[in-house]
Amino acid sequence: MARGSAWRALLPLWLVWGAACSSAASGDDGAFPFDIEGSSAVGRQDPPETSESRVVPGRLPPAVEKCDAGFFRAGSGECLPCDCNGNSNECADGSGVCVHCLRNTTGEHCEKCLDGYISDSIRGPPQFCQPCPCPLPHLANFAESCYRKNGAVRCICHENYAGPNCERCAPGYYGNPLLVGSTCKKCDCSGNSDPNLIFEDCDEVTGQCRNCLRNTTGFKCERCAPGYYGDARRAKNCAVCNCGGGPCDSVTGECLEEGSELPTGMDCPTISKNNSCDKCIWDLTDDLRLAALSMEESKSGLLSVSSGAAAHRHVNEMNSTIYLLKARLSERENQYVLRKIQINNAENTMKSLMSDIEELAEKGSQASRKGHLVEKESMETVDHATKLVKQAHDMRDKIQEINSKMLYYGEEQELGPEEISEKLVLAQKMLDEIRRRQPFFTQQDLVNEEVDEAHELLSQAESWQRLHNDTRSLFPVVLEQLDDYNAKLSELQESLDQALDHVRDAEDMNRATAARQRDQEKQHEKVREQVEVVNTSLSASVDSLRTPRLTLLELDDIIKNASGIYAEIDGAKTELQRKLSNLSNLSYDLVQEAIDHARNLQQEADELSRNLHSSDMNGLVQKALDASNVYENIANYVSEANETAELALNITDRIYDAVNGIDTQIIYHKDESDNLLSQARELQARADSSNEEAVADTSRRVGGALARKSALRNRLNDAIKRLQATERGDTQQLLGQSRLIIAEANKTTMEVQQATTPMAGNLSNWSQNLQNFDSSAYNTAVDSARDAVRNLSEVVPQLLDQLRTVEQKRPASNVSASIQRIRELIAQTRSVASKIQVSMMFDGQSAVEVHPKASMDDLKAFTSLSLYMKPPMKQQEEPGTADQFVLYLGSKNAKKEYMGLAIKNDNLVYVYNLGTKDVEIPLDSKPVSSWPAYFSIVKIERVGKHGKVFLTVPSLSSTAEEKFIKKGEFAGDDSLLDLDPEDTVFYVGGVPSNFKLPASLNLPGFSGCLELATLNNDVISLYNFKHIYNMDPSKSVPCARDKLAFTQSRAASYFFDGSSYAVVRDITRRGKFGQVTRFDIEVRTPADNGLVLLMVNGSMFFSLEMRNGYLHVFYDFGFSSGPVHLEDTLKKALINDAKYHEISIIYHNDKKMILVVDRRHVKSMDNEKMKIPFTDIYIGGAPPEILQSRTLRAHLPLDINFRGCMKGFQFQKKDFNLLEQTETLGVGYGCPEDSLISRRAYFNGQSFIASTQKISFFDGFEGGFNFRTLQPNGLLFYYSSGSDVFSVSLDNGTVVMDVKGTKVQSADKQYNDGLSHFIVTSVSPTRYELIVDKSRLGSKNPTKGKAEHTQTGEKKFYFGGSPISPQYANFTGCISNAYFTRPDRDVEVEDFQRYSEKVHTSLYECPIEPSPLFLLHKKGKNSSKPKASQNKKGEKSKDAPSWDPAGLKFLERNTPRDSHCHLSSSPRAIEHAYQYGGTANSRQEFEHLKGDFGEKAQFSIRLKTRSSHGMIFYVSDQEENDFMTLFLAHGRLVFMFNVGHKKLKIRSQEKYSDGLWHDVIFIREKSSGRLIIDGLRVLEESLPPTGAAWKIKGPIYLGGVAPGRAVKNVQINSVYSFSGCLSNLQLNGASIPSASQTFSVTPCFEGPMETGTYFSTEGGYVVLDESFNIGLKFEIAFEVRPRSSSGTLVHGHSVNGEYLNVHMKNGQVIVKVNNGIRDFSTSVTPKQSLCDGRWHRITVIRDSNVVQLDVDSEVNHVVGPLNPKPVDHREPVFVGGVPESLLTPRLAPGKPFTGCIRHFVIDGRPVSFSKAALVSGAVSVNSCPVA
Repeated sequence: MARGSAWRALLPLWLVWGAACSSAASGDDGAFPFDIEGSSAVGRQDPPETSESRVVPGRLPPAVEKCDAGFFRAGSGECLPCDCNGNSNECADGSGVCVHCLRNTTGEHCEKCLDGYISDSIRGPPQFCQPCPCPLPHLANFAESCYRKNGAVRCICHENYAGPNCERCAPGYYGNPLLVGSTCKKCDCSGNSDPNLIFEDCDEVTGQCRNCLRNTTGFKCERCAPGYYGDARRAKNCAVCNCGGGPCDSVTGECLEEGSELPTGMDCPTISKNNSCDKCIWDLTDDLRLAALSMEESKSGLLSVSSGAAAHRHVNEMNSTIYLLKARLSERENQYVLRKIQINNAENTMKSLMSDIEELAEKGSQASRKGHLVEKESMETVDHATKLVKQAHDMRDKIQEINSKMLYYGEEQELGPEEISEKLVLAQKMLDEIRRRQPFFTQQDLVNEEVDEAHELLSQAESWQRLHNDTRSLFPVVLEQLDDYNAKLSELQESLDQALDHVRDAEDMNRATAARQRDQEKQHEKVREQVEVVNTSLSASVDSLRTPRLTLLELDDIIKNASGIYAEIDGAKTELQRKLSNLSNLSYDLVQEAIDHARNLQQEADELSRNLHSSDMNGLVQKALDASNVYENIANYVSEANETAELALNITDRIYDAVNGIDTQIIYHKDESDNLLSQARELQARADSSNEEAVADTSRRVGGALARKSALRNRLNDAIKRLQATERGDTQQLLGQSRLIIAEANKTTMEVQQATTPMAGNLSNWSQNLQNFDSSAYNTAVDSARDAVRNLSEVVPQLLDQLRTVEQKRPASNVSASIQRIRELIAQTRSVASKIQVSMMFDGQSAVEVHPKASMDDLKAFTSLSLYMKPPMKQQEEPGTADQFVLYLGSKNAKKEYMGLAIKNDNLVYVYNLGTKDVEIPLDSKPVSSWPAYFSIVKIERVGKHGKVFLTVPSLSSTAEEKFIKKGEFAGDDSLLDLDPEDTVFYVGGVPSNFKLPASLNLPGFSGCLELATLNNDVISLYNFKHIYNMDPSKSVPCARDKLAFTQSRAASYFFDGSSYAVVRDITRRGKFGQVTRFDIEVRTPADNGLVLLMVNGSMFFSLEMRNGYLHVFYDFGFSSGPVHLEDTLKKALINDAKYHEISIIYHNDKKMILVVDRRHVKSMDNEKMKIPFTDIYIGGAPPEILQSRTLRAHLPLDINFRGCMKGFQFQKKDFNLLEQTETLGVGYGCPEDSLISRRAYFNGQSFIASTQKISFFDGFEGGFNFRTLQPNGLLFYYSSGSDVFSVSLDNGTVVMDVKGTKVQSADKQYNDGLSHFIVTSVSPTRYELIVDKSRLGSKNPTKGKAEHTQTGEKKFYFGGSPISPQYANFTGCISNAYFTRPDRDVEVEDFQRYSEKVHTSLYECPIEPSPLFLLHKKGKNSSKPKASQNKKGEKSKDAPSWDPAGLKFLERNTPRDSHCHLSSSPRAIEHAYQYGGTANSRQEFEHLKGDFGEKAQFSIRLKTRSSHGMIFYVSDQEENDFMTLFLAHGRLVFMFNVGHKKLKIRSQEKYSDGLWHDVIFIREKSSGRLIIDGLRVLEESLPPTGAAWKIKGPIYLGGVAPGRAVKNVQINSVYSFSGCLSNLQLNGASIPSASQTFSVTPCFEGPMETGTYFSTEGGYVVLDESFNIGLKFEIAFEVRPRSSSGTLVHGHSVNGEYLNVHMKNGQVIVKVNNGIRDFSTSVTPKQSLCDGRWHRITVIRDSNVVQLDVDSEVNHVVGPLNPKPVDHREPVFVGGVPESLLTPRLAPGKPFTGCIRHFVIDGRPVSFSKAALVSGAVSVNSCPVA
């Protein structure tokens, strides 16, 4: 249209210019290229020759006054060419300024574009100016001008627009410029918005005002808020209602009755000005936090109490802290009182609001009654008016009748006109006479009065009718507002209740705090008193020590004096010795005489002394005597000094010892106090902020301090007493007490020795009896066995029965989830019980029914059971062992399908029955009577119809073992043990009395000890029983199993079954984290994935995992850059080969992590320096609450516990016994070999396994295997020898065996049903035979002739596919329990772990699940689903339903797995569940369904979300007057529909945005509604019925609505799509068909997700908004993780056929461009496959005709033809796919991309897919499945 109008405008000018050009001379110099919009460059043709002269530049034309077109006259008079850049042919004379610029150009030389236009060329003058793309070039251009910057267009917008491309409204305006026809309008908030803003604040899309001031509310702040009245628009005088807190009219202020409805505008009532309803709670929380801090200060003060001056200082600090705490608590109490007053005010306000509501309701009822009365009167008036009209019609009919009669009469009577007029005059006179008569006057007056009254009444009725209509129109608004108000009041009530609870809790806490404060004050007083006592004791100790110090000083003086005396004594001593030697020369008699003489002299001297004393008055005589006695006194003094010195020395030694002891004690107590202080600080750092715990901890520490202070005081008192005792010299007493104590100790020792002597004897005997018995393991196992037996025997059977009953009656999914959790706990308990490796003693009458852990399907083709068996004691009189029953596993009727073990004729006999007759295999090579008197190992095995029994007899003296084997075979065709789980029993040791064994096993019960070991790959135990008969295992003493050679290896390792784990708490108790921290462990497993080690501390973690058989380390010690991932990128160490591997994790220097496997360095990585912040470690797994924590799952998507064996766990080279850890769960002893055999393999469609063995497949061969699949085609087995091929495959669900070109095919039954099937193939010289399950489905004789004998040799054969058989597709599914007949070996099940070649195969798990349910779209206008390919022969139509026997729905459009891709094209998803969200209008649309919703409609749906708002379900008529919806608001479910003009709303009380599945049923039945959630909560509401018909017209919206819908009926934040999953939408119990259109909806994926946009296999694409587009110059960069090797990545297309297309084809990235001249392209084939499950970066750069492609730094480019007139078209960009209608014939239909795209950038600007212009199809925005 625009170009057509431009042509019409330019056509006259073109004709004029053409005429001018034709009249002007032409030539090479004057040729002027002419171009107009939409045309190509056309050169002007030379006109026919004329006689006129040509105009030549530089010369004046002769006789011409004006220059020709394209020239101007210069000042010199010359004609010069115009310089207008080809955009004009006219320019002004003299100046040469161009005029009449074309193609939207302007300027002196037409060198620039008009405002609002932009040039088509990047450099140089424009050739053509097109409207600015701001945001849309032609339809919505809101820019004043625009320009280019860095390859992108920048717009200078009009006043009311904003954004780089004017794509949104400026502040103060609202609208959506991206919608055609929409403009930005100014916000209208009636002048009641914030005056400080320069614009009115409203929603930029809807225009709803955000912040209404001046007590106003409403969409445009157009009315007064509740509780106010006045004129909000003009006068702006909203004032408070003067109604005593009651409601009033918002305009007049007239008080309304209680219960009247008022509009609400707030979510909660205001308690005080500018405070929200829960501010008081936050204030109270702050107060409590400050109180906690004060408590911490008090705690720190109390913990720092010591016994010195520091203690006194700490006590003073604590005292001041307590006073401060009291002051703060007083302040908080005042604030609490204030908050309580505010809450009371809020309660009063709420009561007044409730009264207003009641008043409003009463007024509404009055208005309703008045309306009914007016309606009644109006109806009466209408009836009266109808009667009057009828009378008027009757009167008119009578007049017409009179008129007709009059005419008739005139004609009949032949009256003339004059006579008729006379008669009419006469009649008029008669009529006037009648009227003048009195009765008629009265009637006329009455009639006139009635007419006036009728008119007045009619006007009143009309006014009442208008009022009634206005009132009725207000009813829905008022009711809706009342519903909202009621909901908000409910929320307010909940908030108030919570606030009241918080207040009560605060009161309780305050009371407790006050009580604790009082206790603290009392304790403080006690502490102060005790401190005073301690100080007193210390001062006394100081005083006591002062006296010894003085004594020591005196002693020092005495010692100094004594040394001088010693010198004098030494001198006197020599003199005395000399004199003594002289005296020794005298005789004895002389000496005796001298003595006697001296005695006499002494007597006389005494008598003389007495006499002298009596007579000596002046003392002269005494002085003389004293002088004579000097020598004797000196001798005495020396003797006394010697004694004193010895005593002083003894005392000094004791004092020194005592002082040293006191010093030692003081130093000890100082160290102890320091330790206590450091412990207190550590405890304080780790203490909880709770006041209760803090005060309790403080009390405990104070008590400890008091106790230590008391002990210190006692020790000081003891020291003082000892010092005093030392001073008193009570040594003899102490020695005496010591002797008494020693004697008493000797006596006690003798008594103890006498008592322990018999004990020692018993211990010696026990040691001799149990010298080879593992008592610790035995005791542990017996204790756990007793506990397990007690729990299982009493609780589990009853609980299971109750659970079955409850689950059959379960009302909802959350109850089922709880039951499922209980079942998981029971299974976990049984798993623990199955690992109790303790035997049971059977006495011939007892029996145990064991719970078989294995699946019955797993036992069909292969059964292996091992056990430990100790035969009964032989009777000497009997020659052999009596016949006995051992075990039975089979059907309850015991007629067929069973296996068993018995002792017959002194031989162990293995019996099995596959449906017709028994097979008995007696082990006659080792009679039971010859077995040793300890445990032997028995193993019975069946592969198909081949059976085998093993016996292993160990030796007690060495590791040597005796082994005995006996084989057997079933003679029939059956190969399966077909057991029904509900009809299977497993009896050991005997059977109950009501069970009849088959004849071959009907023997007496077993006498002896049995212990179960394994059943197939699972560890089992007798203690995992269902029932026990005639036995009490908690009292029965089991047999001790000796430490045999085969048990030594078991005790050294641990078995993890996939649900068990070990926990080591406080790992640092055995070693410390140091400069080098090391963890070591040995693992052995066949599994692909598993968790080996895990440490968690808050948001920090460390995990060692096994993924796809290789090790990965994830850890985060609080790094600023986030978690670190260390992996075996070079695939150096494969772990899951069922061999032991030694793994070491070394953390060096707190910054380097090193992974070592089998003592070889695998990988190391440096990280930010940080210490290891863990103390506990989980081994082999962890509890579910740990693995499913939000922090851990964000980084650790792997939550599979380890299955296999571990041993040798070490931390810092210190061993740990995992079974001794108290929290270890389900870990078993030893490493059972059967649990490590890989009997099954899972193939993903591009994998296979191969082996080279000596097998003859064409001569006397038999083989079989199980398979399970959902795919109809695939190669199961393949072998070739030259041109001869032996293969087994699936073809359209049937099994085909091909032997040398001869095919044997099964019947028409489909075997791709997800169930387990068993194939047996046999080849003989006479026939080929194929048996599937138990039926011989086909046999065929080979071509007769000479028998071919193939030489047996080692050739390679394949399972699951073959790289050398292109005619077969690889198999997707499971193959297990395979076996072959070999010439060199017995028949045994294949261990796939030993196969030499394993390609992309899992040898552990077999996850056969249906593919995620695709979104089945009908072809719609926005559907991006690619065209379906033609059905192959034998396939069903795509419209035909397909259901498997198990009830699982499968797609007929099977998407084969891409052989080049590591990831599956369809991630694991929840069946029938879809993910919504990512965009505002993510949704599915369903066309109108059959049936009428008018009477009753019942919808049911399952949902799971964490979103608090969002649309779930919506349906309405075209005008949205009749509607029904289910949505989320504030996390609550809201069901709403209309009843006439009213809205019925049902709102749940609980919130359901918890991320769990919930069942929701919402029912509309006329005017009543019901909402049922999880079958437990039923909400029901109803309104008065109306006669209005309720009709809706599709579509039904699920998960969201189309733009613009539902805004009329639902609040704006719930209109947008909710983020979560929906499942199983049903109407009236029937499932709803597929959606007609889908927008940004994908299957609900399981497993971890990451950032990115996922494009599903169903097809879809994203259209970027027009601010992102590509032209002649751009750079696009993005990252991809494909799930298919082909698909469209990016596409841009212009209307003139130019395009850019980036796509993948078989792993190659191709860029294809058309620039208007021709196609050109470039490509990159990366060395690393794009489909390897990793992210890859792709960059496309274009600069005109040069295009460069960069894929993971591999670069290629192409130079295309140069377009001389390029046009920079700006067209939309498609990502992930493109509609087929937009593809030109030169572009083949593009396959949509499958996989994830992230980090999409155009010209340096990140692209947000959530803000895209359109998201169509199965596209999940901002959510990408990891695996």
